[in-house]
Amino acid sequence: MTAKISLRSVTKTFGALTALDDVSLDIEDGTFLSLVGPSGSGKSTLLDLLGGLAKPTSGEVLIDGKPVTGPGLDRGVVFQQYALFPWRTARANVEFGLEGGTLNKRQRAERAREFLDLVGLSGFEEHLPHELSGGMKQRVAIARSLAYDPDVLLMDEPYAALD
Repeated sequence: MTAKISLRSVTKTFGALTALDDVSLDIEDGTFLSLVGPSGSGKSTLLDLLGGLAKPTSGEVLIDGKPVTGPGLDRGVVFQQYALFPWRTARANVEFGLEGGTLNKRQRAERAREFLDLVGLSGFEEHLPHELSGGMKQRVAIARSLAYDPDVLLMDEPYAALD
């Protein structure tokens, strides 16, 4: 059986700094894994590699046995910072991840409302990010990542801004 996520001798350097050194790991489908370590230990770098936002200096990053070559809809990412589009409402920010799929406009709006409700933001669908608290913005970002039902959900300190 192929692991959902595989790291094969992954090293990532930034000039003289080695963020990850020969990391190998298999994560089975359905596993919930938390990475804990001090600041600067490579946790965010590892998530960037899994998300396809960076490439390893050496080694392989695989999802379902296939190399990660860039971002993909099979992976949802919730960043430390909200990464919301400031000109889009909360609903429209959640809909963004659904826009390339098979849902029509009405279905996207309905699904966005469903996930905003899930994270406790019913009634705030039409608010712009500057009208929301930091914790509310982060909940919009979480709803956006959950709404398109990715196979893998990568979260980088997603609850730091939440009360």
